[in-house]
Formats: sequence, C-alpha cells, structure tokens
Amino acid sequence: MSKKYEPMWSSIDTHSAPDWYHDAKLGIFIHWGLYSVPAWAPIGEHYAEWYPYYMYDKGSSWYEYHREHYGEDVEYIDFAGEFTAENWDPDEWAEFFADVGAGYVVLTGEHHDGFALWDSHYTKYNAVEMGPERDLVGDLAASVRDRDMKFAASYHANLNYYQPGFEGRFGHPGFEGAGGDYRSEDAGPGPEYVDFMNAKHRELIRKYEPDLLWFDVPCADSDRVHAREIIADYYNAAAEWDKTVAVNDRAATDARGSHADFSTPEYETYDEISEDKWEACRGLGFSFGYNAAETEEDHLTAEELIQSFVDIVSKNGNLLINVGPKADGTIPDLQKRPLTGLGTWLDTNGEAIYGTTYWATSEDSISDVEVRYTWKDETLYAICLDWPTDDLVLGIEDHVDLETIDSVELLDGDLDLDFDRDGDFSVALPEDPPTEAPAYAIRISDVSGIGR
Repeated sequence: MSKKYEPMWSSIDTHSAPDWYHDAKLGIFIHWGLYSVPAWAPIGEHYAEWYPYYMYDKGSSWYEYHREHYGEDVEYIDFAGEFTAENWDPDEWAEFFADVGAGYVVLTGEHHDGFALWDSHYTKYNAVEMGPERDLVGDLAASVRDRDMKFAASYHANLNYYQPGFEGRFGHPGFEGAGGDYRSEDAGPGPEYVDFMNAKHRELIRKYEPDLLWFDVPCADSDRVHAREIIADYYNAAAEWDKTVAVNDRAATDARGSHADFSTPEYETYDEISEDKWEACRGLGFSFGYNAAETEEDHLTAEELIQSFVDIVSKNGNLLINVGPKADGTIPDLQKRPLTGLGTWLDTNGEAIYGTTYWATSEDSISDVEVRYTWKDETLYAICLDWPTDDLVLGIEDHVDLETIDSVELLDGDLDLDFDRDGDFSVALPEDPPTEAPAYAIRISDVSGIGR
C-alpha cells in the first residue's frame, strides 16, 4: 500500500525527487502565450513575457512601446486574435526536444496573464475558446510522452497581473486595484481568487496527470494559498496513477528553498555541490518568452550552454533550459542552434551525464584546464572544458585508490588513453582532439573510493 501524504510540511517533506528526475539532467521549458505576439522587452531590463504587466505601467519603456506600435486603444486581450499557432506541429517540437537530449518538457500551462493553454471549464480566457482554438497542453503532452519524455504544465497563477480579487496590484482596465506593488507585504491573492486559482490548477492536474508540478512567483504563504493541500493531493494522486513525480519550491513563500523536491535558482547556478537536488532555469537569451528584439549576441552559444550544463550536473543540478516560440508556433533558429549543438555533444558524451550523480568534488584543483566530475557505477568521468596542451594531471588521489583504476578512455572517438599512477594521476592525450568540441569527457573505470 502506498504512503498517504497529509497537508503538512512534516508529511510532504518525506517525499523526494524520483530517480527519473535525478537521471534526466536536462529539461526544456517553454514560455508561449499571448505575450508571444508583441514579443518585446528592453534587452536586459526584464522578460518579454512580462509585457502584459508593463504595457499598463505609465512611464515604462513597454508603455511607450505599446502606444507607439499598437495604439492606446489596443488591450492585451486583443493579442488573442494574432496568437494563432498556425505553423505549430507538436510532434516536430517533441522530436526536436528528444534530439536535443531532454528527459522532460515543461510548457507554461498558464502564465501570470491568466491565459490558460488548455480547455478550462473555469475560464473562457483560454487557447481553445480563443486564439489558436486548440488544446495546446494536451496536444504537446501526447507528443512528448510518445517519445518517452516526461511532461508538465507549469502554473504561474500565484501572481496574476489582472485578476479581480488579487490584492496589492496597480489598476488595470476593468479592475479597481488596491494599488501598491505585488511584492509588498500586503500583496497576494485574496480568498476568492485562491479558490479560483486552485480549481483551475486541480483541473490541470486531473486532466493531464503531469510528471512535475512547477509553480512560480509565490506571493503568499502556504496557509493563504492552500499550497500544502495541492501538493499532498498531487502526491497521493500520483500513487494512484502509478507515477513517481516531483514538485518545485515555488508553491508558497514558506516553501521556497525548504519544502520541495528540488530548488530552482533562476539565471544563476550554485558555486558548490548541493546534496539537495536543484534545477537551474533560464532562457537561451535574456527572456523566457520570445523577444524579437534580441539578436544572436544576446543568446547563449552552444559552447556556453554545454559548459554551463556540465557545471550544473557536476553539482547535483538539472538544467531547465527555455525556448520562447513565436506566436505562429515556430521556434526561432537563434534558439535552435545552441540546442542542436548541445544535442550533438550529448550524442557522444551523454554517458558522462545521464544517470550520473555528483562525486566527492565537482572541480579539479590542480589540472591546467577546468575539469568537472560526475560519477556512476564505480566509474569516474572527468569532463574537460578545454583541450589540455600537455598531459592531463588530475588531483583525485585523496578520494580514490589509484591502484584499482583499470582503464582510461576518451568518449569522443572511444580512444584508449595511457595513464600514470606515480605521483599525481596523469593521462596522456593526443596533441589535438579528435573533434573540436566545447568539452571532452574522459571515462576512468573501476574506481574504488569515495563516490556520492
């Protein structure tokens, strides 16, 4: 009989991230909605998906931009007519994400604008009633799961820009707001809004049985938003579905960093290994939603993406990397290119990533190049972020019995490498790498000593 979770942190905290989540390492985040129509933000100032907030904020760059390009009579809801998804193929998306090497996909089920991407019984403000007139969540969930990836629809309704009953908001047409900032002490959802918000979330969970719950921007504590009830019910439902699932740390202000299966630093990473599971999330550019103003210089290169990913994995993290599709349902080439590079690298080096865990240390202390370590089944992987100009010297002797090491191989080209145990542990590498790559994984087999 499966365990019954109660709506108390003491019960919820006994849950932990499942093996599939630890092993997957890479997820794809997708921010897609009405904000994909204007697709604009001042680069580096804020995210483009916050357009519906700032377009009504007098004095902001968005306010001026909106009036210059659309006129003062165009409301945010009017963008629904241009959010068409006419070129969207969920199978094409899912195939691309699988080729990149993702283990799970998270689509924004509803962002802070309150526009639901599924056929909701609770609001007509959804993608089936207007815009593309299609169940975007359901269609993508089916395509993703057909390719053996996990699926979730993130829910950002803890902060809603427009909803009547959401306290502490500046006014919006049709809503007499209380004034003030949503981050102020008295901000957050009122009781009627909480009931509405949670009814939609429960509907989303019931209809699509997500493999994760991904909340965002907690504006109130768990008592106020009934977060513990949502999480406990989800864990119990997952047992009935015969699924292992996970929940992030953004369900409520008192959950952040303390009551969750994984924490979620945004546009930053950890400097050291965290024994508690974590997930770095960020866009390929400066936004999550599509920002047409961004150029190639504003996006990660494949090299930057791969090296950051390796660093994250070595410290017990996953990477949830975001794509921001256009309103027509296509993913811009500027975003596809670095992801394609990551997928190509993982085709060769995925053994050093998938199913691994952190080691005794994430970085090497004496090597001439930056090295990150991962560990799996008595095998140590040393991932060099550059090609050494001489023999690779690794400071691993404090953590392993060097005499047990049986072989050393470069994954790129399956090259057997000579190694020396006398003094520091050193590996002889060819003068030039087999291929030009952002990182090179070396397999050190039959390692006895400190693992996880």
